[in-house]
Amino acid sequence: MTAVPVAPSERQPALDVLRGAALLGILLVNVQLMAGPQLIEQLFGLRDVTASALERVLGGLIGWLVAGKFISSFSILFGVGAALIAERALARGRAPRRLLARRYGLLMLAGLAYMVLLFPGDVLFLYGVIGLVLLAFLRARDRTLSIWIVALLALSAVALTALSVSEAGAGTDAATTELVATALADAELAYATGAYGGVVVWQAGQSLFIQSSALVSLPWTLALFLIGMLAHRRGLSLDPAGGRATLVRLARVALPVGLVLNLPLLLTGPVAETASTADVALPVLIGAGIANAIGAPVLAVGYLSVLAVVVVDRGAERGIRRRLAALGRIALTGYLLQSILALVVFFGFGAYGRLALLGEPILGMLAFVVSVWVALLAFAPWWTARFRYGPFEWLWRWGTYGVRPRMRG
Repeated sequence: MTAVPVAPSERQPALDVLRGAALLGILLVNVQLMAGPQLIEQLFGLRDVTASALERVLGGLIGWLVAGKFISSFSILFGVGAALIAERALARGRAPRRLLARRYGLLMLAGLAYMVLLFPGDVLFLYGVIGLVLLAFLRARDRTLSIWIVALLALSAVALTALSVSEAGAGTDAATTELVATALADAELAYATGAYGGVVVWQAGQSLFIQSSALVSLPWTLALFLIGMLAHRRGLSLDPAGGRATLVRLARVALPVGLVLNLPLLLTGPVAETASTADVALPVLIGAGIANAIGAPVLAVGYLSVLAVVVVDRGAERGIRRRLAALGRIALTGYLLQSILALVVFFGFGAYGRLALLGEPILGMLAFVVSVWVALLAFAPWWTARFRYGPFEWLWRWGTYGVRPRMRG
């Protein structure tokens, strides 16, 4: 029997709502890199931070409540998706490893193009690489998965803490600083003059730096994939209504614990760090490493549990939940559209490094984020009412299964 792409009628609406919400949250952090050179300048000590009180407060809140939480959610749901595909492939008598290997190979190719052409902070390539590693765990027992999850998160906490402390104690050498300053100047000129080739060169360089730095997160991301796989095996993805009591217990524990663990990110989160001129104390850096590795996934589990309970209690067919479910159905397309819209605004309209609202860059970024949210939540229901898949999902499924899916629905 041949494995075929899942039909829209076979989808889990609760999972689509969770995936749509995670997708929107990711943009709150990604926009910092999309909107201008300030983050890169700060990381390499090329500018003095003169943040306003509003920027400090909003940046701190984003670091505490958002940074790492929605990418954690997305990663957990990726693991759920892998388990679902493997289960359906086995039910149809097809080897899941071969099917998923092709799926993740295509994802790696898409990620390579995406990081250079649209956004260097891409996760698709990383997900494809780790997805291939995930294949080794498809037949592992639940206890084995649990042991690996704990071990990988502990390893990540140690690695991220050590990295935070070492980076705080080591400055950037003059040659690297000069190289980055030259690249930034070329990038700003390319954005200002509308030279897309120059932007591609800049993004290729950024991709090399960001993706090589992301190697430290490989164990962490794999742990999150395994959490999603384990959650599916426990029935929380196929039958969230049956697991409502478990979800409530998870929310009651994960939300308060996650909020406390993430407190150091008020000062050191990826947005907050550009808004703080104070030297960060060693205990805060250690706490930030633990927050990034463990606190972020814990709070993400809390977010997902609360939203899943809401969907179970109120359904996924009305209001904002209906729109989130539609966006979750075309999550890959929505992810790419975010970056396409960013390219239109920051390159096409020349807003790169210049976006501000009421004189506040962070308000300008938030206004952009909300505008993209509105656009995606309007577009997704319109598209899914007419088509079975998003355009990029359609291509991905065709490549994965070797069967051209029917687009019209």
